[in-house]
Amino acid sequence: MIGSILKEILGLFVDDEILAIGILAIVGAAAAFSPWPGPTVAALILVIGLPAILVADVLLTVRRAPRT
Repeated sequence: MIGSILKEILGLFVDDEILAIGILAIVGAAAAFSPWPGPTVAALILVIGLPAILVADVLLTVRRAPRT
């Protein structure tokens, strides 16, 4: 019972697990490269990675949707 309640509460914040994990991975990669000289590498990771994970998630969702 408590597990289902926690799952519902988590579902309020995270609707799409693949997108959430992808965003965390991209932000983590940007944080890992942030100590490099200048913020250019981290900024490029964010600017390229976040739209890429969004497009990939949309395409995955479209493929999973039932065809009518």
